[in-house]
Amino acid sequence: MTRLILPVLCIFLITACDKADVANEPSAQPVRTVVVREGRLNHRLSFHGVLVPVDRARLAFQSPGVVITRPAQMGQAVRRGELLATLDNPELGPAQRAAAARLQEALTQRDQAKRELARQRSLSTTGAVGEESVEQREAELASLEAAVARAEADLAGTRQRLEDATLLAPFDGVISSVIVEPGEFVSAGQAVMDIGGLEKVEVRVLLPASLVSELNIGKELTVKVPQLGDNESTGWVTELSTIGEKDTGLFPVTVEIPVDPSSTMIRAGMQAEVLVVYADVEGMIVPLGAIVDPVGGSPKIFRAADGVVTEIPVRILAIAEGEVAVESEGARLAIGDRVVVAGHRSLTNGQQVRMTQ
Repeated sequence: MTRLILPVLCIFLITACDKADVANEPSAQPVRTVVVREGRLNHRLSFHGVLVPVDRARLAFQSPGVVITRPAQMGQAVRRGELLATLDNPELGPAQRAAAARLQEALTQRDQAKRELARQRSLSTTGAVGEESVEQREAELASLEAAVARAEADLAGTRQRLEDATLLAPFDGVISSVIVEPGEFVSAGQAVMDIGGLEKVEVRVLLPASLVSELNIGKELTVKVPQLGDNESTGWVTELSTIGEKDTGLFPVTVEIPVDPSSTMIRAGMQAEVLVVYADVEGMIVPLGAIVDPVGGSPKIFRAADGVVTEIPVRILAIAEGEVAVESEGARLAIGDRVVVAGHRSLTNGQQVRMTQ
């Protein structure tokens, strides 16, 4: 009897040891997991443009002539009313003198007509002249009064053209470009230089109709200037077109950003990004790495519990900064569940796993 029991006992012990060794073997798929958290996710879309000054102007003379001085230089900061350039037009001086002479002549003729009209009226009271003569003198005086008005307007015009031969800064700013050099002839209205203000800049971007419908004048938007790092500034919508561009079908939107030149390096000419919130979602948040097939038609998540994974189809609500807001049908996924974020590419539903973290 003892001989029979000993072999059976040895077989049982060997079998038990084999089972223990199998259980301790790392045969399960190693995976890394994180906890599903509750949170809020803003999905922001980025639209690019170039910053330009809000106050900007292309300056020109209103009369033709030769630029004789141009003290303003590109990049120079100027104050309102500061001299930028002067124009020489040899016709303006003689034209002013001729207009002044014509005015003086018209004034002399008008004054003489007034005296003659007074004399005719005096004579008409004694019957020396008839009423017809008085009316004729009145008509002559009215014509001369009109001639004086025309002469005054001509003189004012020539004086204004002389003043226009001096180009002054219309506001405080910086000369952004110089187009004409001293000695060059310019036509009336030909651009001489560009000036832009420093205290306000704006950026024009093109947005799809779905986003434009959510905006209004005065709406706050976030603006980033990539050249200056990740710092964000606040801008306001100042222009909002309700008609899309013919070629793109997109809608122009202008965003203004106030600038303090003494404390920021934001300048016109820099690239800017306008960030517009596309989705604002509150709910279950997981890392983007937890989603299998995130851009396909069947995104899913592997939930890990008790050493086994369960495949759960999900619907993606928003994606932003490496995180995803999701929902699942039938509350199969809940806040506090652990989901696989690494090692899930070859997983199958119901597979045994070993969580490494």
